[in-house]
Amino acid sequence: MKFSVVVCSFNRSASLRRMLKSLQEMVIPDHLSCEIIVVDNHSDDDTRLVFEEIEKHFKSEIRYVFEDRKGLSHARNRGVKEASGEIIAFTDDDVIVDKHWIQNIDKAFKEYDDVACVGGKILPIWESPKPKWLKPDLYGYLALLDKGDSAAYMDALDIWGANFAVKSEMFKRYGLFDTNLGRMPAKLYSGEEAEFLLKLQNADEKILYYPLSIIHHNIPAYRMSKKYLRKWRFDRGEQEGILMEDTKYSDIMNYHSRTTGIMLLRHVIVSLLKIGCFTKDRFNHELRICHILGFLSGRMKRKLIKS
Repeated sequence: MKFSVVVCSFNRSASLRRMLKSLQEMVIPDHLSCEIIVVDNHSDDDTRLVFEEIEKHFKSEIRYVFEDRKGLSHARNRGVKEASGEIIAFTDDDVIVDKHWIQNIDKAFKEYDDVACVGGKILPIWESPKPKWLKPDLYGYLALLDKGDSAAYMDALDIWGANFAVKSEMFKRYGLFDTNLGRMPAKLYSGEEAEFLLKLQNADEKILYYPLSIIHHNIPAYRMSKKYLRKWRFDRGEQEGILMEDTKYSDIMNYHSRTTGIMLLRHVIVSLLKIGCFTKDRFNHELRICHILGFLSGRMKRKLIKS
């Protein structure tokens, strides 16, 4: 069995160095082969130099490709096109993989031979002390995932992009990642893996959560800030506003398409009152307002695009 590991990177050479070293330390059993594909998504830092330095010491096959179209979906699609493995595993440049990561993904596909996709745990590495207000209900904004210690078939929306592997034939059967979705250099947009996995799910392909598939996500101090979470919710709302008229995205976006202006205003007023009353979930209501403001910004951008 051959695995292709796709790592997309944009201007995070220091993180990429740590990430590639963790891949270098992975245990690859004799019955498996593994290629590493680093997709440089038009970085302007020393990403290429870091790769060339690490490449010299790599035992597994490792390749560098440059994707000049910015955006995570473009980078992932390039990785898929470059991959030659039967299984394509995706992860990010700011993670540390467990040394048995690939070995356990292989076990998952063998134990559950009917699955098309395997996802797993995304556990935190807090790079500075975690603030007290940052509770587990907010961990999703930091791309952290822990569904427990039992393997289970999962919904497409319960598997996240920093840790998932797909049979390569699925891309031939259902197409690539939608380039209207996914991270952009200045925007925390998302949804490209969810949209792809929903295509699999709607075609009755099975998706598995496998708890032994583990990666550790570095969480820097700036992500543990209310400013970052506000931007995350604003950008998510903006993306929804831009894409609202495209019904194919309705399953991955919490559309306000059936929400009138009066209802949106009501949501804002209720959230403002909750904030003013200093309730325990005060910050969640603040995030809700950020989401609505982002949504309205997206609707305006959509109108400008159409005009």
